[in-house]
Amino acid sequence: MKAAGSAFPILQTARLCLRQPRASDAEKLLAVTQDDDVMRYYGMEPFTSEQEALQEIDWFNGQFEKAEGIRWVITIKPHDEYIGDVGFGLVPRHARAELGFKLARAYWRQGIMREAIDRVIAYGFEIRQINRFEALADPRNAGCVGLLESFGFSKDGLLREYEFEKGTFVDLAMYSLLKSDA
Repeated sequence: MKAAGSAFPILQTARLCLRQPRASDAEKLLAVTQDDDVMRYYGMEPFTSEQEALQEIDWFNGQFEKAEGIRWVITIKPHDEYIGDVGFGLVPRHARAELGFKLARAYWRQGIMREAIDRVIAYGFEIRQINRFEALADPRNAGCVGLLESFGFSKDGLLREYEFEKGTFVDLAMYSLLKSDA
C-alpha cells in the first residue's frame, strides 16, 4: 500500500479535497462522533474527549504507515476543515478493500459523500489495483444502502447478529463492488 518514503496521496474533485488526517482535525471529528444521527448505525460509541479523536487520527495515519489501508479527511475547497472522512482497510493478498465513511450531518444530501466515494473507488481500482470493494451496512440505514447501490454495489448477503452495538446484536449486510462491475 505504501512504498518506503511515499507521500500520502491527496485526491481532488471539482469541489472537494481529500487529504491526510491531522491533529487539528480532532475537534471537528469529536463533534461528528457526538452527533446521534451520524452515529446511529456507525457501529461505535461516540468519542467523549478530544484525546479519543486524536487517537482515531493516529489510527487513521497508522493504517497508511503500516500499508493496511488509507483514510482521508474530506474538506470542501477552498476551506481546509474536516467535514467527514472516507477510506478503506486493505487485504493486499486478495486485492480486497473494505470501504468506510462518515459525514457531518450539515453536509448530508448535497452529493458530497457520493463525490468523495467516487474518487476513492477510482483511486482504489486504478492506482491500488483493488479487485473488490466491500462495505458493511446496517440494513436499517437506508441512506447508506442507497448510496452503495447507486455505485453498483451488490448485496452479497446478511450477516445475522454480526455486531454487538449499544446493548444489542445487530445484523449487517455485506455489499461488494468488483472492478469488473465498474
